[in-house]
Amino acid sequence: MAALRIHFIFLLCLSASTLLWGRPSFSETTISEQALGSDIIIEEMYQPGNGLPVGKILSVWGQAIVFHRDPTLGYRAQTGLPLYTGDVMRTREATWVLCRLVDGSIIVLPPQTTLTIVQSNYNSARQTSVSFLYLNTGGARFRLNPMPNLSAYDFKVQTEATFTTTREADFVVEANPEKTDIVAFEKSRLEVTGTAQPEEVTFVSDFQRATAAGKISPLTVETLSREDIDALRKQYHTAPRSTLLAAGTDYHRQNHKTDDAVFEETIVEDQPRALDTE
Repeated sequence: MAALRIHFIFLLCLSASTLLWGRPSFSETTISEQALGSDIIIEEMYQPGNGLPVGKILSVWGQAIVFHRDPTLGYRAQTGLPLYTGDVMRTREATWVLCRLVDGSIIVLPPQTTLTIVQSNYNSARQTSVSFLYLNTGGARFRLNPMPNLSAYDFKVQTEATFTTTREADFVVEANPEKTDIVAFEKSRLEVTGTAQPEEVTFVSDFQRATAAGKISPLTVETLSREDIDALRKQYHTAPRSTLLAAGTDYHRQNHKTDDAVFEETIVEDQPRALDTE
């Protein structure tokens, strides 16, 4: 009887609260924010970071959060938003983000990825550009397309176990606590070092994969099959998601348009502009 009495009182209180304040809302947005952690605040109004923009979000599919230098204050990633030095991009499940840095490089972020823009500087007077990114966890594709007339250009990607430097490449980095994989597509030349042996440089080129099995293991290099490369390229496609879905129509299938070809068509009116960040 006591249990029934408590249950009745609970239902009575719930009915009264519904009448007074309306039905409680349990939206997908609220649940997603709670999943980020109680110490993280998601602001609705996007605020710029420090300095000049060093990049731009080209397309978002799903839920992603952008943090400036404050790791407890985030903003919802949206198409067209600028990116700044020190920004951290974090993708959720079933999320895909396409962005571009001031040096012309394209970055693809799949689900469950955290990437930090440590540095991205363009000096118009010296015609030099340096980009440095840290892949905390997850995966990312980096497709370099440096602006013309650059006298010096460096692109660097670091993980907990590896450090990659390049000037001309299209490559994927995947990092997790167990290992780090670095895969080079066509026309790529990478210089990779591992934290276990930082004095040794490993060169990785077309269709090769360098693997570091943990922070204390040496790098190993192997050549991948065309099928493996095609599967990885499909996973990290560079076409905006909405355009890619349209590319599945009979018209696009008959014209045999690849993901990269669709991407080139959609970005032709959105070419990178030289922003002097120094």
